[in-house]
Amino acid sequence: MERYKLLMDPVYDEFILVERGSPVEKALKSSLLQRLRYIRQLGPCYLVYPGAEHTRFQHSLGVMWLVRKTLNFLKLKGFSPEPLTENALLLAGLLHDLGHSPFSHALEGVIVPESHEKITVEAFKLLAQEVGLERELTEEVLSIFTKSHSQPYTYQLISSQLDCDRLDYLKRDAFYTGVSFGRIEVNRILISAIVEGGELLWSYKGFNALESYVMSRYQMYWAVYFHKVNIAAQVLLEKIVKRMRELLLAGEKLCCDPQLARTLREGDTENLLRLTDGNVVVSIYNCQNSKDPILSDLSKRFIKRELFKTVEVKPSRLIELREAVERAGYNPEYYFEVVEPSKVAYSYYSPESEQLIKVKLEEGVAELSTVAPTDAVKALSRKVSKTYAVIPKELHPHSNAQPPSLQS
Repeated sequence: MERYKLLMDPVYDEFILVERGSPVEKALKSSLLQRLRYIRQLGPCYLVYPGAEHTRFQHSLGVMWLVRKTLNFLKLKGFSPEPLTENALLLAGLLHDLGHSPFSHALEGVIVPESHEKITVEAFKLLAQEVGLERELTEEVLSIFTKSHSQPYTYQLISSQLDCDRLDYLKRDAFYTGVSFGRIEVNRILISAIVEGGELLWSYKGFNALESYVMSRYQMYWAVYFHKVNIAAQVLLEKIVKRMRELLLAGEKLCCDPQLARTLREGDTENLLRLTDGNVVVSIYNCQNSKDPILSDLSKRFIKRELFKTVEVKPSRLIELREAVERAGYNPEYYFEVVEPSKVAYSYYSPESEQLIKVKLEEGVAELSTVAPTDAVKALSRKVSKTYAVIPKELHPHSNAQPPSLQS
């Protein structure tokens, strides 16, 4: 085993193998990938589920490992990619989240107004230079990230409605939050993978596991990702950073982390790639003593876990609620937010998507929900539309708390 580096993964209860001297090992040593050790996978969700302290680094290793397993299963069926493509797939799995902001999706597009996918492309180019990846391999990985590869299965394995990314984060997030919904049969699903005509298909023999995946995905979204307290924590975090930026651009001096301050003022991605959760947390701690009453109050709420309240409302009540927040003396720009879960970063399965889960039958190929013996998958894949208003908890009808004195 001296040929391999062994990394124990408690989620799969096995060693992840990394070949010494391989492109994957080179990437593992890069500062850009090591940064992900300090970014939580689920952002501020640890304020809801205390065990949710796992990182983007752990998830990245897991995705790479599932790609490796899938390729091994495909080889047993006679499909074997070229060595260049195989190395590129492993790297794409490992590096697909390089561009995440601190606190992951909670601050995506907030610190820097770009998606993590777009930043990942730029970050990978920097990493390729840092560790000396060959140009041909670099171009192959980029074609997977940009979904321009001639073989669609390559990017479908990394980014589609059923991919190694989703399989790992569902299982990993369930493991660390302690919920049972995401405990899916990963190996049973992966061994069902088929590549035909360059497309990724799934054997009908694995249908029960595929159906369970869709059900688990739906349950995880509402129990974890769309949890009302998690939504409130994310909104509060976003408002704090928004206020920091406004004050910094107005020339105010804040006791926040210098690297975060520079990034908020300049808005460039290279600065973002030097930030971790730690930069943000230190800044929030320091800003509890800010002279600005709004920033001070928001920061204290986050540190003391005195979060906003997330209330499900009818869309027709939103204007009324916003006006109520303003009448109570709050600046609604910082103390009111509308959240529609169906429009956020996480989403459950949609048969209307361009990238369907395609099942291989004896008579051809069909979309997953059309071959199910019951309507369970079809029912679960219908979009559930909810509208939430996020407001200070003391404005909730059942709260006895008194509003603080604030000046906007």
